[in-house]
Amino acid sequence: MKKILYSISLTIVTLSALALLFSTATAYIPPGSLHFLAFAGFAFVALWIFNLALAIILLLRKSWFVLIPIIALLISLPHWNHCFRIWGKNVEASLVLEKPVTVMSYNTRMFDYYKHSGVNNTPEVTFDFILQQSPDIISFQEYYTKLKPEEYSPAAIAMKFRAYPHRYFEYTEKHKGNTGYGLAIYSKYPIIEGGAIRFDQSRNMTIYADIDINGTVVRVFNSHLESIGFQDNELEVLDSLDFRMSESQKRGLINISRKLTRALRSRATQAETISGQIAESPYPVIVCGDFNDIPVSYVYRKMRGKLKDAFTESGSGFGGTYNGRRLPSFRIDYIFHDPAFSSYNFRKFPVKYSDHYPIMTVIDLNPKR
Repeated sequence: MKKILYSISLTIVTLSALALLFSTATAYIPPGSLHFLAFAGFAFVALWIFNLALAIILLLRKSWFVLIPIIALLISLPHWNHCFRIWGKNVEASLVLEKPVTVMSYNTRMFDYYKHSGVNNTPEVTFDFILQQSPDIISFQEYYTKLKPEEYSPAAIAMKFRAYPHRYFEYTEKHKGNTGYGLAIYSKYPIIEGGAIRFDQSRNMTIYADIDINGTVVRVFNSHLESIGFQDNELEVLDSLDFRMSESQKRGLINISRKLTRALRSRATQAETISGQIAESPYPVIVCGDFNDIPVSYVYRKMRGKLKDAFTESGSGFGGTYNGRRLPSFRIDYIFHDPAFSSYNFRKFPVKYSDHYPIMTVIDLNPKR
């Protein structure tokens, strides 16, 4: 009996460690090669915590099995640090930093044009919130303008954000009167030049702006990578799942899997394109955006490259930025920056004007050595 229990225990411990290592492999293998592997990354946090609990139990029992989860935990520790931070670096920027610039990234969900949030007068409330935080640079994803209603018009938004005289925006969908759906970068500092990186057969894209910040030119990238595009009926399928699935639920799951696979592959290709543009930038970079992917992913690793992640530099907790009511809150919005810079005071604002939370950090462009 003891041999059977020994074998079962060893099997459970070994399989748990292998599952954790398997989930970290999602950061290194392009989804186009083994797309099913990419889904394993979503289980990383749960698997890491489970292995940690196993290690504690085995340590208390003084079992040599403890070496198995400990090795897996140590190997995957860098990925855990991308997902969770205990505390962040907080400073009084105006008193300590040499050349601070405050950067915000926010997927606004079209400024709640379709009234998903349930908040009254969302555009006005959203604008007031942003202006209250007063970042120096704002990267908007799902930026949306329209002539009617008035609060969505370019003139009304320009008047509201008159403290930001320098702007660069591009639309993937254009409407009359130079309005539409796309991305925007607002800056208190002069924008020298801007450009767009468009993706084939996609509503998503990346833009960049070269910004002169008191003599230091920085290229700011604003990226919105491929969305999954779940419909309400597909979310209802996820809500209603149980062990006895109906035929309609099975068909719904197949459709969901296809959408996820398509989005994973598209994002990987887009990330490879943008990482090349980042590497060729003539200026140090700041990269903002909604990547629609988690920190343990191929997309995150490609987009980050050698850059610093402001969350891992000065954030705390798990940092989930997705505000969807029917799916878990993962960290899918990011601010990266050149390794020569330092970042502080990373914040996620739990305001529910969109299906994403805005994030903001202070970046010192000339940190003391």
